[in-house]
Amino acid sequence: MITAPITESNPTVITADNALSVKEKLIKHFPKEPLYYVYMDHEQCFFEILVNDIPAFRYFQDGGIMSPVILNNYIAKSGKQKITYRLYPQTSRENGEGFETLTPYTRFNLTLYSRDNADTLTSFDKRMKILEQPNLKKDDGKTFIGAGLPFYEYTLEFDANVPYEQSPSLETAVDLKSMDKELLEKKTVEAYRYLGKLISDKNKDQYFSLVFNSDMRQLQSEYYTSEHLKENGNDDLFYFNTPSFKIEPLADYAMKIYGNGKLVCLEHTSMDTRLQGRSSIWGKYNAEEGGVRVRFLRILLYLPKGKDTFEIW
Repeated sequence: MITAPITESNPTVITADNALSVKEKLIKHFPKEPLYYVYMDHEQCFFEILVNDIPAFRYFQDGGIMSPVILNNYIAKSGKQKITYRLYPQTSRENGEGFETLTPYTRFNLTLYSRDNADTLTSFDKRMKILEQPNLKKDDGKTFIGAGLPFYEYTLEFDANVPYEQSPSLETAVDLKSMDKELLEKKTVEAYRYLGKLISDKNKDQYFSLVFNSDMRQLQSEYYTSEHLKENGNDDLFYFNTPSFKIEPLADYAMKIYGNGKLVCLEHTSMDTRLQGRSSIWGKYNAEEGGVRVRFLRILLYLPKGKDTFEIW
């Protein structure tokens, strides 16, 4: 019998039909539920945010972004946390030519807040500013510190206090950097093709079983309520209930290691900003309003110690 390249270690048998109810039973709530999130203000750059060396958000579009990015999914437990932002030249713009390097007028500000999710009445009014990272400039006080560079990275730290500890922990996962690179890439490609085939074959029970622990980590760390869970908890059914959704062939990818050596994924190598750095598992579908749309599945894999098969983080 051939072992699947991705397996699971769920607390019970998970199917597409029972996944939501099991999640609802397992999510714990606490007297205080700190939620950490950041706002970004940027100009003349694309960017991505990593938390503890795990990709949390990317923005390769024209214009600004108003919504916050919640960080809890990437905070495994209380203690010191790292936020890294990576800035890239805005190579394409709706109005005017793009830039080959970061410009003297590139701007990036980041503000980190915390609020108590358990306080449903005054949570936003009582939010706390944890830190503010202003735009970094050269000694002249005007020019962006990374002007002329094709890439700029900066890391800052903060202390988080959360009432949970994520399980399973990446601390006990295999250090993928110690593995043979060709073997690791071969195993990663097999895993991605396996997951893509599950979707193409409409094998939703196996799919929901494999992503269950990953889903639970996010739902618990963001303190999902029953109402929120029912509204958003089964989004992945889209891949199975949308007849026109088709997985694209796995191509033009590069293997990337994150999570301080514990996580691996495949990303697009295309410089097309619609694909750049996106997950190599993606598909197209016919939108109800007309035209063709795309969806990307951000999948990160890890190897639990003592296992030879990946699990989805």
